[in-house]
Amino acid sequence: MSGTCHRCAATLTGDEKAICMKLISRNTREFYCLDCLGEKLGCGRGPIEEKIRYYRESGNCVLFR
Repeated sequence: MSGTCHRCAATLTGDEKAICMKLISRNTREFYCLDCLGEKLGCGRGPIEEKIRYYRESGNCVLFR
């Protein structure tokens, strides 16, 4: 799994990798930082941070444990 953003080469956190797998594809090989992912999806960073919080708090997604 890549440790840097596919677009800007920023170092990624575990949550950034997990949300890419959740929103793009479990099989993705291209990971993005929150800013670049928000740009790619056309929603900005805020909604993605909310999704991460939701998945973490719900405890139902193995990617965020």
